[in-house]
Amino acid sequence: MRGGSVSKVLLLSLLLSSAALADNVGIDPTQPPRELLPAAAASGDSPLILQAIVRGAQGSRAVIGGQNLRVGERYADARVLAIHAQSVLIERQGQQQLLRLAEPVMQPSR
Repeated sequence: MRGGSVSKVLLLSLLLSSAALADNVGIDPTQPPRELLPAAAASGDSPLILQAIVRGAQGSRAVIGGQNLRVGERYADARVLAIHAQSVLIERQGQQQLLRLAEPVMQPSR
């Protein structure tokens, strides 16, 4: 009888944890919780930050705000104009802006 109650508890805990995970769909796990972001960042008024540049057989993509974007696609009020090796050119509010990748924390030894 004990084995049956253990399996019921495991099944219940699995169901509860999957329900909790379902509530977080679409949230970037690498970003801090919204309540810890500065007010400007939470409202969308902050500058855009280039998180990554992904190069593949299908072309290059820029990761901005957790979204993969190709040339011509939009994120908020910005449109991607060009994707370079270490930067992305965007147009925002009629002006062009160059977003650069952050310098790596660790530099390779020479």
